[in-house]
Amino acid sequence: MTKQKIKWLLFHEPVELFIRTAKDFQKHLDVLTNNKYEIEILTLSEYQDKYLDGIICDPFTELKEGRVQVSQIYANIIGSFNSSDFYALSMPFLFENHDHASRVFEGEVGKQLFAHLHERTGVRGLAYTYSGGYRCTASTTPIREIKDFANKTFRRETNPILASMIDLANAKKVSNISEDGESILDSEILETTYPRYHADTSNLQKYVSDTKHSMYLTAILLNDEFMSSLSAEDKDSFYKAGLKAARTERVQSVADAEEIKTSKAKQEELGIAEVITWSDDEIEKLKNLWAPLYKQYENFFSFDILDKIKKA
Repeated sequence: MTKQKIKWLLFHEPVELFIRTAKDFQKHLDVLTNNKYEIEILTLSEYQDKYLDGIICDPFTELKEGRVQVSQIYANIIGSFNSSDFYALSMPFLFENHDHASRVFEGEVGKQLFAHLHERTGVRGLAYTYSGGYRCTASTTPIREIKDFANKTFRRETNPILASMIDLANAKKVSNISEDGESILDSEILETTYPRYHADTSNLQKYVSDTKHSMYLTAILLNDEFMSSLSAEDKDSFYKAGLKAARTERVQSVADAEEIKTSKAKQEELGIAEVITWSDDEIEKLKNLWAPLYKQYENFFSFDILDKIKKA
């Protein structure tokens, strides 16, 4: 039997995190479909060189238009493609713990978010992944308490919720994209995760504050036309493989973060000068500082997602 070839386009750094997930997905899919599909795992540069003669592309568009069949994309990026409900996932102190997050992703809210994505973009959602887990902040100088945010430049990306968080912390918003489209990485503060630290910081932000204020989430996505072409049995296999790979990825992301957080050797390897653990009192102050955002954004989303997540 000739295998059906599909492309899995990797979008983000550090690339090894995403290759690991794609390979795990392939392993589960092989078992479920008796080796029916062959996945070509491509970094963005590999894909552009091999299939686009080096032309720069947007991975979400490549996925939507069917030139690739699978990708794994950040919730913030998904939100910027007219799927604004995904911004809810970056609300501060939204998830009580990892079990709570799993109930959200694998329950009603997760399904509603993917329905929202499909309605707005035509892209299918398969499963939710961490790609780093809990966020921390990386900075050029130590951030030990809330007042240390004041007047520092804070990279905002495209997320409106992060922009509001920066305002409440009295920091200065700066875009991570310049007018000519080039990435800007020299802000004084940015959000990252331990596993993503080196990819995000380029060694400029050497101090990590372990605020755990939200989760840096991604999702495995499928092209709609490809998904619609599958038999009911194969669709089920894709969903099962996605769920298995996502669960493994979330556990591994947590383990990766814990290793970096506790290993001085790993921190030195990544260029981390100090990991700063905030006191419980200061974390509580940060929660209180950002609590008004729940009122501010309660009508921003297409359904009562914040309330449903809290109750999940």
